[in-house]
Parts: sequence; C-alpha cells; structure tokens
Amino acid sequence: MSRRRWALVACVVPVLLFATASPASAHPTLLSTTPAAGYSVASTPSAITMVFDEPVSVAPHGVRVDDGSGHAVGTSDVASEQGGRRVVVNTLEALRAGRYVVHWEVTAQDGDVVAADFDFAVGTAAVELSGAESGSSSGFPLIALLRWLFVLSLIALLGGAVGERIVHRAVPAATRPRSLVRVSGAVGSLAAASLLVYVVVATGGFGRAGILLAVEAAGLAVPAVLGQRMRWWMVATTALVVIPVEALRNHLGSQHGVTGALVVAIHLVALSVWLGVLFHLLRVARANAGGASVRRAFTTYSRFAVVLFFVVAVSGSVGALMVVPSLGTLSSTAYGRTLLAKVGLVTAVAVLAWRVRRRLLSATGSFVTRLVRVEIVVLVVVLAASAVLISLPSPEPATADLGYPTQAAGPVIRLGGLAGQIAVGIAASENQLEVRLHTPDGDTDTNDAKPPAFHLAAKLSGRGEAVNLQPCGRGCFVGPVSWTAGLEHVEVRVDATGWHGGIISFPIRWAPHLSRDALPRVRNVMLAQKTFRVVESITSDTTAPTPAAQSVTIDGPEFIDGDPYAGPPDPDVVVEPRPGGHHLLTFGLPAEGIQVELEVDASYRIVHETLAAPNHLATRTFKYSR
Repeated sequence: MSRRRWALVACVVPVLLFATASPASAHPTLLSTTPAAGYSVASTPSAITMVFDEPVSVAPHGVRVDDGSGHAVGTSDVASEQGGRRVVVNTLEALRAGRYVVHWEVTAQDGDVVAADFDFAVGTAAVELSGAESGSSSGFPLIALLRWLFVLSLIALLGGAVGERIVHRAVPAATRPRSLVRVSGAVGSLAAASLLVYVVVATGGFGRAGILLAVEAAGLAVPAVLGQRMRWWMVATTALVVIPVEALRNHLGSQHGVTGALVVAIHLVALSVWLGVLFHLLRVARANAGGASVRRAFTTYSRFAVVLFFVVAVSGSVGALMVVPSLGTLSSTAYGRTLLAKVGLVTAVAVLAWRVRRRLLSATGSFVTRLVRVEIVVLVVVLAASAVLISLPSPEPATADLGYPTQAAGPVIRLGGLAGQIAVGIAASENQLEVRLHTPDGDTDTNDAKPPAFHLAAKLSGRGEAVNLQPCGRGCFVGPVSWTAGLEHVEVRVDATGWHGGIISFPIRWAPHLSRDALPRVRNVMLAQKTFRVVESITSDTTAPTPAAQSVTIDGPEFIDGDPYAGPPDPDVVVEPRPGGHHLLTFGLPAEGIQVELEVDASYRIVHETLAAPNHLATRTFKYSR
C-alpha cells in the first residue's frame, strides 16, 4: 500500500483543485524519520520517530515494525508529540543486524486514513566501493564448463544440419561421416539438466532460470532420443527453438528483455552455423580422403561465411555495448578482461578465415583443411570465453540487498527526475554518489513485492568517467566519486524489468552552499501573496508525450497548505545564485522519495518548481500580478 497517495502527497495543486478551484485538501507528508528511511544505523535504535507536516491521529498500535522475514518486532504503544506532528514508538527488544520495515497508519486532519511504510537497516554497512561487479561466482568452473558443453551441442546440431545440406547439394557422392546428432543432443540435454540441478540447489527453487533450463534440457532430449531418424531440418529446428530460450537466460536477456535476447539469439545462430559447418566439412573431408573432393563444399560455404562473420561481429559488439557501461570496466573487471580476450580471439579467427578463403582456389586440399582445423580450434576457445562471460557477473549492478549505506556526513546535493517511468533520485556527498530508484508500483520498496531487476550505469559526462555503482539495498546504489570544484553533470542510464527506462542528467556544482533559513523565507513570502496563477504539467513517463498543462488561480495559504514542504522540520537546502538576483533551491524528502527544485526571485517568491516523486514528475510555473 506504500505510496498509494502519491498524487496528493507530491502535488502542490491537486488535480481536483484544477477542476473546481476549491481549497486543497492534501494528505500529510512524512518529512523525516529516525532512523532515516533507507539508511543503516550501527545499533538498535531506542525509538522510531516520524515527523509529519501537519498534526495526525494514530491508534496505539498504528505503527508496526517487521524484520526481514516479516515477523513483528516488540514495540511500545504509539505516542504523539508536538501537537500530533511527531509520532514515536519505542523498541522493546534488541534488533539483530538486518533490514526492518516500519508500517504506519494515521488519520489526517480531513479524516482520511493514510497508510504507508519505510525501511531501514541495523548493523549492516554498504558494500565496499572497490568495483562494479556484482553477483556470485560460486561453482564458477563447473558452470562455465557446463555452459561450454551446452553451446557446443547447439553448434554441432545446427551447424551440422546446415553443413550436411551444403554437402548434399555440392558433393552428393561424398561419403558421410558418422552422425553426431544423438551424442550432441545427449551432451546438451545433460549439461542443461546439470545446470538446472545447480540452480535448484543454490536458490532453493526453480525461478525463471530454472524454467528456461528445464525447457532447454527437454528440447535437446528430442535429438538425443531420435538420433538419425530426424531429418536435417528437424535437427536445425530443434536448435533454433532452444537458442532463443538460452538467449533469455543470458546476461542480455535477463537485463534487457526481448531486445537483449534477440541480440544474443542472432549472435548464437551466426556463430553456430559458422563453426558447426566448418567442423562438419572437416569431418566430411577426412571421411573422403583419397576420394570425392570436398573443395566445392568449402567454396559454397565461403560465399556466405563473410556474412556470418559480419553478423557475429556486429551482434557481439552491440551486446558488449549493452552490458559494459563504460570503457573503464573493460580493464577493471573480470568480465571486461574476458571480453577483450574474446575480441582478440575472434580477430585471429577472422585472419585465419581470410587466409582459408584466399587459398581455396590455389592451395592443396590438405593445406586448406589444416587451416580450417586451426580456425576451428580457435573458435572453440572463443566459445570457452563466451561460456566464461555468461558465468561471470555483469559489470552492471543488479538489484540486491547487500547492505544499506550510512547517512552521508557533510553537505549533500539531492536531485531527482524521471527516466522513462523510473524515478531517479541522487544524493551527491563528499566523495560519494548515491542513486535511489523507484518504479510506479511503490510496494516493491518494502516487503510487499519482489523488487524489479534494476540495471543502471552512471558517468561524469564532462570527464567521461564511469561511476562504479554497487547495490546498497532495494533500489539503492552507491559509488565513489571525487568531485571537482565547479559544475559537472552526472548522467544516469537506467532500466528495470517491466518498466520503461531512459537516460537522465543531473548538474552537480561542488561544493554546495547549504541554507537553514531558505525554506522558512519562501514560506513566509508565499503566505503573503494574495493571488497568483500556477501553470502545471505532470507526466508519469518521460518517453510519452507530455500531457497538456493546466492552470489555476490560488492564494498563498492555499498553496502552502497543500505543499510537501509546508512546515518544519526543514531539510538542508542547497542554494545556488542565478542571473537577475534569482536563486535555485534544491532539497529532498528521502522518506517520501521526493526531490524538489525551486527557482525563486530576489524576494524569494517561487518562479518555477520541479517536483520529482516515485510516480510522476511535476513542473510548475508561477505568474504573479504586477
């Protein structure tokens, strides 16, 4: 139920107000929490406090604290302080290290019941900021070997079927070698089944990967059972059915959905035909030593080998760009170094293939087959590198709950916006960048649903340096940054399973100037305004057309009453001067996942406002009477 009230909490002027021009009736905003929402504390907090922007009523058991397993933690009855604006509940037992969720329900002044939740952690520190790799390498050698055998079986099936068709047309009288259909299917099915067992044992259930592996094992069991009874097109069809399933299980398929899976599938098909046909032709040449010449079959194959190499190179390059967030990770991560090795091996294969094609018409058959053997050996090593790549963690961090960060010390710049449908909030502090992500289904922020798989990369666009982000909780990522004095931009590219993502850029001017009296000054000035016009535009997806703007005439007290920063306690506000005596004020409300940017004139009247919330982005322009 968290963030159910997003429209009322985050909008300064509710939609209803635009239709009726009646006074706003906003629900209370959670301004701050102790412990801070989304952060870690070293030991058990003696109490949990929540401060709202207006008085609220709460039942004696209106606040419940659950541990990471969903079990309730012992707490006292709820106490109200500061006229109902501060809600306090004491903890009655020591909290073990881990994650906790605070569920709260209050009654607003207008009688509406509002419920939501926030989380924090005890005794868990953020992961070390030494690199960008994530994931486990447990069982790595065995996994890499099984995946290598699995892909080899696909190559033998698909490439063998295509190669057999080429020999049948080019050299129909040639002696055929023993079929490898049965053994290839058996090896592939056994490899997929072994990977399935590993997944079930390691995770305690099937999951998405287990289901895909089960389909692969069942599919390859068909040629293992039928063997030579299958026609060439039946064998090829089996491989072409299994390859897309494997593509969905690949890094690209799991991180980028159908698009990533399509790139992997094209790459696997082209590579399988390239290597599989070569291997089959080599076996045919050996079976016909001193007999029918297979030169014509090699010549036929060479006509489309160039196209296959082009497809392999392009699809591999596209896939690398989608997985590797920056050039820096090519040398700083095992994944990147393995990828570079694979590129070098593919280059060697290209040189060998070029020599084979040039020698086809002039060299002896034995010389050609020797070159082909070398080409096949190198390609098999390429496949081994591919198996290692699939087994290694991707340089892009995946969603994980590895520990929450502690609150940053010193000045913090908080900015926010929407990248597609995904809310992106950043906190730039001394030597650190923190990124918080929210999807429109706010239940994933706590225990109500499994969080989506986030994939993101951040870089300092001016320097071209990547930020090595590591997971720090649900939708939380943190990385080291050495800020330079002056203005630079942080570019964040993000997507999530099931949601539209995108790219968003944030300006960071270091070091920031903080102000404690900026918001009180804005409130006092706005309360004194008789009437003014607000033109507002709200979007929940920046990839879609922006809805038409609406306007309303309102007075100062109405505006402040419906605003999420209507009263103390005020967050730290970063103030930057702007031309014409204007100032830019930026601040955030982490408990609500809200970031606000205000441009004020010389008298501190609001001229423009941008409010980023987990469900939408609102921009407002203010028009005053002269």
